[in-house]
Amino acid sequence: MNLRESIRRILNEDTGMRNVIRQIVRDIITVFKNNKRGYFHLPEYFEEREIMTYEIPKINSEVVIELMIEEDTSIQGYGVNANFLNEEESIEVKIVYNPSDKQKILYNLSGELNEIMAHELRHLFQQVKGTHDLDVKPSKDSFKYYTSPHEIDAQYYGFKRLSKLTKKPFDEVVRNWFETHRDTHELTKGEEDKVINLILKHK
Repeated sequence: MNLRESIRRILNEDTGMRNVIRQIVRDIITVFKNNKRGYFHLPEYFEEREIMTYEIPKINSEVVIELMIEEDTSIQGYGVNANFLNEEESIEVKIVYNPSDKQKILYNLSGELNEIMAHELRHLFQQVKGTHDLDVKPSKDSFKYYTSPHEIDAQYYGFKRLSKLTKKPFDEVVRNWFETHRDTHELTKGEEDKVINLILKHK
């Protein structure tokens, strides 16, 4: 394979992955707009499509989304989290939001879901390609967890997606996430700086 063919293949693979992420995020937002709360399987929710999984052409694999939506009037805005279940090749996504803020949060929620999907699909890539051992039990220590090789790799790809989407510098996107999600990562400022440095140096 010559250089031109190699570049074309990489570009096609990246485009395919972006299309999958875009479709999943669009579907999650559609379900979120149409429902106050509940548990949903995607893409099965969209019965007219008659498909049960999202196909990932880059790695010749597939994935399903298990979406949980909850209301919580005690919070401002929303909270969203996700987890890749490597044994089931599915991604759990949980959105908790204040119903009075529903319309206001759509833009930011969409952006964060793009970052999350790129992150979690990277874990699927890691499993299929065997680049990282995902069977190791995650450390309960936040710093050890966030600095584990598979997490640094997935964080890099998630933030890379968000950087392209928002047209903001990569380092700005990374630093802003850690600043605004301190309740999520529970790292000290020194630990946070070390994790950010590892992500920025990742290739």
